[in-house]
Amino acid sequence: MLVAVLCLSAVGYGQQPGAGPLGGQPPFPGGRGRLGAPPRDNAPPPAGTAKITGRVVAAETGAPIRRAQINLNSQDARVNRVIATDNDGNFEIAGLPAGRYRLRVNKAGFVPLEYGQARAFEAGKPLDLTDGQILNRIDFSLPRGSVITGRITDEYGDALTDVQVQALRYQFVNGERQLVNAGRTERTNDLGEYRLFGLMPGEYVIHATLREGPGAIRETEQTGYPGTYFPGVADVGQAQAVTVAIGQELTSIAFPLVPAKFAQVTGMVMSSDGRPLAGAILVVRPRMSGSGSPANLLGGAGRSQSAQDGTFRLSSVPPGEYLLEVQQRPMQPGALQNGFAGLEFASVPLSVSGNIENLTVVTTAGVSLSGRVVYEGQSQPRATMQVTTTGGAGTPLLRSMAGRALGGDRVRADGTFEVQGLSGPLMIRVQGMPAGWALKSISINGLDATDSPFDFKSGNNVTGAVITLTDKLTEITGVVNDSRGQQISDYVLVAFPEDRRLWGAQSRYVQTTRPNQNGMFSMKGLPPGRYLAAVVPSLENGLQNDPAVLEKLRARAHSFALAETEKLNLNLEMPLQ
Repeated sequence: MLVAVLCLSAVGYGQQPGAGPLGGQPPFPGGRGRLGAPPRDNAPPPAGTAKITGRVVAAETGAPIRRAQINLNSQDARVNRVIATDNDGNFEIAGLPAGRYRLRVNKAGFVPLEYGQARAFEAGKPLDLTDGQILNRIDFSLPRGSVITGRITDEYGDALTDVQVQALRYQFVNGERQLVNAGRTERTNDLGEYRLFGLMPGEYVIHATLREGPGAIRETEQTGYPGTYFPGVADVGQAQAVTVAIGQELTSIAFPLVPAKFAQVTGMVMSSDGRPLAGAILVVRPRMSGSGSPANLLGGAGRSQSAQDGTFRLSSVPPGEYLLEVQQRPMQPGALQNGFAGLEFASVPLSVSGNIENLTVVTTAGVSLSGRVVYEGQSQPRATMQVTTTGGAGTPLLRSMAGRALGGDRVRADGTFEVQGLSGPLMIRVQGMPAGWALKSISINGLDATDSPFDFKSGNNVTGAVITLTDKLTEITGVVNDSRGQQISDYVLVAFPEDRRLWGAQSRYVQTTRPNQNGMFSMKGLPPGRYLAAVVPSLENGLQNDPAVLEKLRARAHSFALAETEKLNLNLEMPLQ
């Protein structure tokens, strides 16, 4: 799980000496950062004197790739630039201020790569720029994307048209190992054929679904085709994974959809005051475990609306494990403009193996959380931030009719916020914090809610929350040597707390980083405390949040302590594998 899986090529040459870890860019995606995120600060980005040049070629032939998209971004320098390569595959990005950058290249039909990325599903390396520095030959050799093709039929071998086909892969997300979509979603043609292209090399589970239109109605006893996994099974536990090598075209991944007897779910929606709730929207979503993304709906079969007397009917629901989400429809235009607006909602588990009748769903308005954001720093940053709440591992995010997540509110200019529609134990977090700032504490009427869920109980709105952000950050820097004392430049550094109770998907105490172009690492913003630092050759994005992975790393990790605002230099050694 921690070993390299293949080699990709994204190399840089000609760096000027003295370029150290100056920036405060968060770690790679799957850590605490986001690749390609636009600058959060509303001030215009500063001009600079640094420059990056390079070339993009095809790994297979060495031929230049024209019109490849180059994305360069830096959170601390507030830069987000997108350009294209010329006819010779060359690119140049000038006028850059000093900072820590991420550079990504993308071209249709090829594997997208980040600078320094050597393995599939792993992060690349940051580029640290000083004023006036020129980084030449930041070159990329893009391999062709892998391809999976096949044919989808019914149980009699006849072609099925317009079947949605996805390549899924297991990934550690939100505290759970889940199946997530790893590429494009394609539809079968008139011959039942599909072609999934541009895939990273790796192991995939192929999933096919015959979607039905919003007006589709089935009789109670009629059969249909629920989601099916290769080689033709409805149970994800029986699915066979397929493996593609770099640039490989894997053909003949053909399988039939499995017919099943569809069910109908009927019942009534009641509001929190005991009245039938008319016009409520009901959506059936597959649970995340074994069903891919929770955002994948069941087409028209998974959506309905309650009648004037509160009754509802969901038809053509295949067997499976679901969440039934209910939300009151706003009756006035613009009712959702400023958040949840008091509309009631519900989310209940639903296990379907046959018809379900007389199901009563009781909605709740939830409670609100209000308070203010305060800043411990030299000046208040100008940034667009949002206070959000998240559930525990595997908890899906209920969304409003407007498509925005419930339980979130933008921080106003005076620092105040109000989050509505909350229920049960939830973690409170701030999204969109400006570069150079970190969460220090969250208190609710004297109770510390920084690193543990707060239980929002029905009928009790919560006021007086204080979220403190600070620009007085800790930082660890250093290099990693091999057993002979030679500095190495290809590794992943994982920093995590000694206290196992602080591990987990929402932890502020777990970070990862990779070295810059000079082999030096930099990690900012860890809260004060006692930590372990582990160096591994490779780590897939997201696995640093898996407690089992951290437990394995614990035995070979280096212990260190961080005080508030401390700058610590560590010289670490890569252990023998």
